[in-house]
Amino acid sequence: MVVVVVNLDPHHAQSGWVSLPVDRFDLDDARPYQMHDLLSGARYLWHGARNFVSLDPKLSPAHIFRLRRRVRTERDFDYFM
Repeated sequence: MVVVVVNLDPHHAQSGWVSLPVDRFDLDDARPYQMHDLLSGARYLWHGARNFVSLDPKLSPAHIFRLRRRVRTERDFDYFM
């Protein structure tokens, strides 16, 4: 799933809350999910339906996020001594 957030103001940084329909996206409110920015390579952990985003047109005027529902934890890996 891809989520796109764009700053349409070419001169000023803009910020605000992004609301996602977590029930339609089959996301669990109790578990974090990962948003991978395909433009910068950055990865963010989001929780719940509302998350804060800030975009500066001088740095990056947009986010193109790939939503990952399952975030791995240390319990997902086998460790061998």
